[in-house]
Amino acid sequence: MNLKALMTLAISVIRDWRVIFITILFLILASLASYVVRYRKKPRKPKKAKPVPAPKPAKKKEKTEDEEDEAEEETSSK
Repeated sequence: MNLKALMTLAISVIRDWRVIFITILFLILASLASYVVRYRKKPRKPKKAKPVPAPKPAKKKEKTEDEEDEAEEETSSK
């Protein structure tokens, strides 16, 4: 086989659609594999803590006359 026939054969092989398809597919897969190997997750940023609202002071319950009388009786009986 001479050089001219070899070059013609090489060019016809390179121009074949199957060779072109496989070459493109290989490049895409190699690129994807490279991305997966080098992928690093970004560190999570801590969320800003929301300030906790101050507890509301409990309303004082007004004593009724009956309760005041009971409270006086307890203190006087002691």
